Amino acid sequence: MRKAFVLCALALAACAQPQHYSYPPTYEAPMAPPQPRQTPPPTYTAPTPPPRSVKPFGVGLLTAKSVGGYIDSEERELRADLRGSGVGVSRPGDAITLLVRDDVLFQRDSTTLSVRGAQIVSAIAAVAGKYDSTVLTVNGYTDTAGPPDRNMQVSQQRADAIAHALAAAGIDAHRISAHGLGATHLKIPTGPDASEPRNRRIEILITPKMVG
Repeated sequence: MRKAFVLCALALAACAQPQHYSYPPTYEAPMAPPQPRQTPPPTYTAPTPPPRSVKPFGVGLLTAKSVGGYIDSEERELRADLRGSGVGVSRPGDAITLLVRDDVLFQRDSTTLSVRGAQIVSAIAAVAGKYDSTVLTVNGYTDTAGPPDRNMQVSQQRADAIAHALAAAGIDAHRISAHGLGATHLKIPTGPDASEPRNRRIEILITPKMVG
């Protein structure tokens, strides 16, 4: 009996002892290495071109030796840039003549440039602006339809419109003159009071500034 009591006491003592359990270790993900700070790439800004200096009127005069090659270069650029525009380019001697009908340059029955006309004038100015040893004479013409005084007035207004547009596009105004010549110097000879679109035109004569 005493032996049974002792065994029971030992069993109870064993149950009273705290039990220790081992748990599997928790998983910790490895820390990612620090990433370098991202900086946005610099944005590209096109440099602002320096203003183009135009030689004052009367400076940079051409000589008989240099004029031919100078006008050759300007003519070549004008022909390339005006190809398909409706502008005729001719070369009388050491000058260049640009001929374009009014209906290509102006709005219908108007002295206001059309969108196409403004583009043409801008193309002319882009080339002529680089060749500032030349002057530009803008001549306006009409056909014989209508009163002569009215034709003179319209031709002058249209010549002035082209001259102003050239100056606005960067050509030194001292290099430009404008003349309204009405129904004089007809391109296509006609009788009086004749409507002929080919006579309603603008001619721009580009001539060199020469020494002597």
